[in-house]
Amino acid sequence: MPIITTKTIIIIAIFAILYMLFIARKTARRQLDLYDLVMLSAVAIVPIIFATFPQLAYWLAGIVGVGFPFVVMFGILFAILFIFVHRLTVKIHQLESDNRLLLQELSLLSQAIDHNDDAG
Repeated sequence: MPIITTKTIIIIAIFAILYMLFIARKTARRQLDLYDLVMLSAVAIVPIIFATFPQLAYWLAGIVGVGFPFVVMFGILFAILFIFVHRLTVKIHQLESDNRLLLQELSLLSQAIDHNDDAG
């Protein structure tokens, strides 16, 4: 089992802290919601766990049946990002539906106003 150096853990921790501060700031500005904050925080937390606890990483690799723990880590990160992208796709679809409905209502209101102007 390779030894993870303190420098590696520090570099990963610095990245994770900066990234989490960045997304926390976005959440505070209401550019992200709380669910997105949790999902994106996991992207920073998973590498820290794998670097800090290499025994856990090798144990998980053994359970999954792969030779390298980073394969499991990237698989977990891929799954997290897939869920995040899926959620964004659902949000976009809902916004498109809402937009279509609003345009239909606006068209009906415009038609009603035109009809009232012609009658009056």
